[in-house]
Amino acid sequence: MKETILIVDDEKDLLEGLKRLVEIELHCRVLTAENGQVALKILEQQEVDLILADVRMPEMDGFSLLKEVKKLYPDITFVIITAYGTIDQAVRAVKEGAYDFIQKPFEDEQLLHVLKKGLERGRLIRENKRLQKQVGAKIFENFVSQSTHLKKIFETIRMVAPTDVTVLILGESGTGKELAARAIHALSRRANRPMITVNCPALPEPILESELFGYRKGAFTNATSDHRGLFEEAHKGTIFLDEIGDITSSVQTKLLRVLQEKEIKPLGSTQTKKVDVRIIASTNQDLEEKVKEGTFRADLFYRLNVVTIEMPPLREIREDIPLLVDHFLKKTAKELGIPPKYVCPEVIDFFMEYPWPGNIRQLENVIKAAVVTSPSDIISLENIPLTQKKNLSPKALAEDNAQLDIDLSLPYKVLKEKVLSNFTINYVKRLLEKTKGNITRAAEISGIKRQSLQKILKRYGLDPANFR
Repeated sequence: MKETILIVDDEKDLLEGLKRLVEIELHCRVLTAENGQVALKILEQQEVDLILADVRMPEMDGFSLLKEVKKLYPDITFVIITAYGTIDQAVRAVKEGAYDFIQKPFEDEQLLHVLKKGLERGRLIRENKRLQKQVGAKIFENFVSQSTHLKKIFETIRMVAPTDVTVLILGESGTGKELAARAIHALSRRANRPMITVNCPALPEPILESELFGYRKGAFTNATSDHRGLFEEAHKGTIFLDEIGDITSSVQTKLLRVLQEKEIKPLGSTQTKKVDVRIIASTNQDLEEKVKEGTFRADLFYRLNVVTIEMPPLREIREDIPLLVDHFLKKTAKELGIPPKYVCPEVIDFFMEYPWPGNIRQLENVIKAAVVTSPSDIISLENIPLTQKKNLSPKALAEDNAQLDIDLSLPYKVLKEKVLSNFTINYVKRLLEKTKGNITRAAEISGIKRQSLQKILKRYGLDPANFR
């Protein structure tokens, strides 16, 4: 079925011209309306994917129409047409929920590009809602995706969840391995029992062993009482062993006993205890290679590797980036207790090209930082702590920002100042290194006025001479 665009404008000749252009170039069904009131009546009777509306119209202008559409049909993509030079109107339109804007006079190619992107945004939203409804919104609410790869993963999760098979989740850091584990548990018959998560690399061997299997009083110094291990805590539930590739050979041996015999032996005890636990494990390492190297037991690997789910890196599911950005913008605003912010289309374009070494977790942290540091409700490229603006080493910038984290326990104003200061200092230092202390060249690269850049240098005590 063809997608439908509704064009709203009181200029009859322009309306007809746009209708012919869009129908021919985009192969869409095009409806027209001479004002907002007529447009609303059409919406009552017809399904529309995108609205292109002029701001200036009699009876009901474009802003009033936008407000009504966002209230009644929030998923319809809305593009505003503004007069030349009225950038304030464009900013207002985006703040009030418009996807994008285009200024008169415009070229046909420019208009078609905006409409194509708007239609794609609508497809992504519709597909994401369909998937969420299909698999259960609560369970998959943090899986924001419409990629073919992740659709297959959703299907695998739904198939294996009701069983008790052991699942090994593979993937780079930040790809959502724990989210997948939680979805498996939530869809399993153990959902009403606990899911215990163990971050294996965070605990030294003796502590990890005692935490997993428990200990008896007197098993070691300071063991003044019996202690139930995490396997006992997870009885009848699920235990998630995160980054299992880092566990030692001693822990590997004891874990193999749990998988084979369904029993544990607490430290200091002479007796074993039966446990009923489903095991899900994850790793960002190549366990098969570790088996060849002799650092990971082959028999344990085969016990863990009953069903494998591989979470893709963000660079392989770039079609999900616009949905993820929208999700993280809303999530961050809710966490901070502030009104939601929006990103310019140029930011999405940059995100679609960026390599994302820290994957989805990095994207979320970048969005958090951008929300905090942006002085307005519209986040532009200059507010993104990655860019400035692809002229600096992408690899170095990626490494700097992959571990970016935001402490949401800090007051908003304190957090904003801290993040903004750190970002500004690091960015200006990188600029000066690249230009060997040449302020004029640094100003050209960054787009910052020379006088403003000098004020920043003075504020943070940075001397260009140190970079020459």
